[in-house]
Amino acid sequence: MEDLRSQIAALEKELADEEKQLERWSTAEAAVAEVLAEGEDEVAGRGPSADAGSRGPAPVAAAAAQRLVVSAPVMRADGKVLAEANEDVVLALASAGRPLRAKPVCEAVGWDTDHRPVERMRVKLKRLVKQGWLTEDEVGLFAIAPGVGELAEPTAVVDGAVIEDV
Repeated sequence: MEDLRSQIAALEKELADEEKQLERWSTAEAAVAEVLAEGEDEVAGRGPSADAGSRGPAPVAAAAAQRLVVSAPVMRADGKVLAEANEDVVLALASAGRPLRAKPVCEAVGWDTDHRPVERMRVKLKRLVKQGWLTEDEVGLFAIAPGVGELAEPTAVVDGAVIEDV
């Protein structure tokens, strides 16, 4: 009986961890949807509405939606796979479609936006720049590095000859 209780406790902890991860993904997806909607308004020439301007900008995480998010591992063109701990950050930046600062990235992945979490995110982003996953063309503005999310060039070797575009 005690063994079953310990198994139940372990499963409940695992379920709580998975629900927390799902909530983070939902928040990131909502942030990306908001950023994309803002971009569509600008492209269409509509700009922000008068209502939204009078209230000030809404926090990115405020638009959280209940959706299931499924993703594959993030890869570079050279075949390297991103560590799972950094996937949400890179996916949030990729989905935004434009460079972001550390605070909006925190909002997108569900982190607090107080000083310490934002600084932790900034350190993480700079580490991802050094590893080649992100770029920082302007100080504090992070974007996806070229080749991230692209598949490696399909090739095959036949009788010692490399054949491109298999």
